[in-house]
Amino acid sequence: MARTYDELLQEQATAAVQVLGAHHTSWNRTVEMLPLDDPRSGLVTWDHTIKLHPDRVVKDLREMFDTAGQQHDESTLRRYREALRVLLHENVHLLAAAGTSHGMGADAYQEPAKEILEEATTEIATQQNLNEYIKALDLEAVAPGISRERTEPAYGEYVPAVETFAEEIGDASGHSGREVIRQMAVVNAENKFSVAAGLLYDQKLASLAPAQAREGSVQAIAEAMQPAFAAIHGFDPDDPQDIQMSELAGLMAARAGGKKADELTKYWQANQDLRRSIDAGLSASTPLRGPQTPGHGAAPGRSESPDRDGRRPEAGSARPASHRTRGD
Repeated sequence: MARTYDELLQEQATAAVQVLGAHHTSWNRTVEMLPLDDPRSGLVTWDHTIKLHPDRVVKDLREMFDTAGQQHDESTLRRYREALRVLLHENVHLLAAAGTSHGMGADAYQEPAKEILEEATTEIATQQNLNEYIKALDLEAVAPGISRERTEPAYGEYVPAVETFAEEIGDASGHSGREVIRQMAVVNAENKFSVAAGLLYDQKLASLAPAQAREGSVQAIAEAMQPAFAAIHGFDPDDPQDIQMSELAGLMAARAGGKKADELTKYWQANQDLRRSIDAGLSASTPLRGPQTPGHGAAPGRSESPDRDGRRPEAGSARPASHRTRGD
């Protein structure tokens, strides 16, 4: 429950963990102001600081608490809701799995496909859970009617790709698209593709392949998904053709991952003797290089990561509602 702006800042991260079902938040309990001329509404740094725009976010949140309990018109409630959208978006960025942090995804964020998946997943999860966030903080009592309003999503050029991707992965793995989004949202940028790939692996391969094969297989599936996303990097959110191509890219990415999973499935179906020997510990030193059947190559192992150039722009994220400027 938040009854003042300061209380909101104290409870913002805990509420995000609760609503998304995350392991923990990486937030360092520091909130700073962006420069007034910064086009972004908010961002998080790689050292886990939240930065908010003083006019587009902080001013509206303070006003909301200063007028607590009062009735407001729709435009005012939308301003307040947009400020909360930015706040939740930044907090979703900071969610992480056990033993990891948001900052551990800094290098991965430099890769176009992973940047797209990070930002669009974060925004979709924000939109899907904003009312629950408002409920967890009891903000309907502060701004009556705010839960009925809606705000436009940021990253409109990437959201269709990730929505389609999540639905396709969900259909193939026995999950809802919303659950796929949630599971990807609570890990950092380095691990999001692996979460989606892991869902396919668990559905198609877990009963066929030895445990030692999981890591390399998941990485192979994840890598197959990425080129389609990378191809839409830099798309225009105001170009209808780009939006249409974005949706297609999500479908292509999911199908590429599914195809790789099917290839691995066929391999292990044809090599169950190898699987049994690995499970028994007889071939543990070379688990993925056993006998092969005609027409099947060796099951792909783990590939080396590409070199990084060392640049680490801030993960940023919450664009203004017009989403004309990039949030990185």
